[in-house]
Amino acid sequence: MDIKETLINQLKKIVKFLNKQNIDYALAGGLAFSALVEPRATMDIDIILMIKEEQLSGFTKLLEDEFESIIAHKEPMHFNLIKIWRVINFTDDREMIFDFILAESKYHKNVIERAFEIDFFETTLKVITLEDLILLKNCAKRAQDIADLNKIYKALDDEINHEYLKFWSDKLNISLYGLSGDIL
Repeated sequence: MDIKETLINQLKKIVKFLNKQNIDYALAGGLAFSALVEPRATMDIDIILMIKEEQLSGFTKLLEDEFESIIAHKEPMHFNLIKIWRVINFTDDREMIFDFILAESKYHKNVIERAFEIDFFETTLKVITLEDLILLKNCAKRAQDIADLNKIYKALDDEINHEYLKFWSDKLNISLYGLSGDIL
């Protein structure tokens, strides 16, 4: 099985698992970019979960029961304003990375509430909105995020709710990058 097939199969499996557990979620990151903007390579599955940190050990136990072989990092990774809980699943002779953002803040809860269903790789799942993708990429501010932001503004600027971006960027105290890295 090639990497794309493994990624798609693991995406379908985690969505089925989250639905079975009645855990509200929204797809984010590179796969959300692929679903909303244009396909691009990614090696992980980023998901915002409607759970609290104190529920994480129980969630991880459920993952261990469902997936072949996983290792859950004990501490989160920090990317500016984003705290990511990483779980590595070993499947099909590959490492599949799940990066989970817990919806503990008012903003992250809002992201899940605004998420909408799409058909993606022959499965129905919830994905974050374009505006929330922009805000999360501005929070992370890695090189790939800036490249993605430039593509978003170039292709879809007329579809973006700029008032929403302004409201949340002010609340989160983040600068919004536009085309060519200029601040909006």
